[in-house]
Amino acid sequence: MSRARQQLFVHVGMQKTGTSYLQDAMLRSSDRLAAAGTDLVPPTKRECFDLMVVLRDRYEGRRDPATDRATLERFAKRLARAGGERAVYSQESLAGAGPRQIARLLELCGEREVHVVVTVRDLARQLSSSWQQELKAGSTVDLPAYLRQLRRAQRAGKGGHPWIHLDPALVLSRWAEVVPAERLHVVTVPPSGAPTTELLERFARAVGFDPAHVEPEDRPSNSSLGLVQAEVLRRVNAELPAEVHRRWIYAEVVKRGFSAGVLVRQQPRKILVPRRFEAWCDEVTAAQRAAFETGGYALEGSLDDLACPREAFTDEPVVALEEEVATASVAALATILTRRGEEVARVRDGRIGAGPVPDRDPLSGAHDTDDPTGVVGRIRRRIGR
Repeated sequence: MSRARQQLFVHVGMQKTGTSYLQDAMLRSSDRLAAAGTDLVPPTKRECFDLMVVLRDRYEGRRDPATDRATLERFAKRLARAGGERAVYSQESLAGAGPRQIARLLELCGEREVHVVVTVRDLARQLSSSWQQELKAGSTVDLPAYLRQLRRAQRAGKGGHPWIHLDPALVLSRWAEVVPAERLHVVTVPPSGAPTTELLERFARAVGFDPAHVEPEDRPSNSSLGLVQAEVLRRVNAELPAEVHRRWIYAEVVKRGFSAGVLVRQQPRKILVPRRFEAWCDEVTAAQRAAFETGGYALEGSLDDLACPREAFTDEPVVALEEEVATASVAALATILTRRGEEVARVRDGRIGAGPVPDRDPLSGAHDTDDPTGVVGRIRRRIGR
């Protein structure tokens, strides 16, 4: 096969549109995909992220130019060596790439025919996810204030962070400057209640591989926080010293260790959007849908999937009660201390109990057999839960 016929599909997001689910499914099945003509380049999530960082000039103050050049060269060489009909590079933060950064990526692609895939979902569901992403990066802004900031940015025509990650029409317009519209693919996220594999099947059709070659997780992981847990994280962020807010420290200690490792395991109360933002969401959705319809892009799914469901909005105040915050905070602390105690116990031949920490929700009302030290149960009883 001539190199001119080989393709590269660059999946640029959007964030919180099932990107992790798709990436994990492809990585789990990389050998089968390669055997059927689809190569993953780069071959790991970490390398995909590192490449994005270099392409987008992220964290310039702590990067090494020689390492950056090596990252770019490694990608170009792997892409040139990949023998399949198509290759896939998936990294959701590429949605924020500007014209110069897009050009930098295209320069590495040789004679590949470059396609761009954008996965999109309804704005209402994406707003709460976007707020959580900001909290998991150290933000202290509450949801109503965050939504007001986004609305101002959108109405002012600002395409910076974080609005760019909620504006797929703008993202596509940037790529359309250098990639023909027929090679720009829009994949809509199915509405709630659709089969769990529907998104994967749509993505596979856009890229051109057989979804039967991919083995997704039986139960896709969910890293979403509930309203109460998000409020706990927001308050913790406000109390952390600047040193802990350094990006690489925060990501390890707070984002992965505390948010994903502790708070996500609690019983969530779904985050809804205040009703006063509903008209704005519908206005933005109509404009984005019109852009998709007139852009000449290849579509997988239905633009009807972008309609904001009425149940995503609420007339109630989007506020976590102080009692809820206290309960979640104490339970989180109990979980952390229990884990630490069990680590010490294992080192000292199990003085206070045994076994690995149970993978459970610390607020779920589990039986004492699921709470080997009894700490969480006692705390819940003391605060009246």
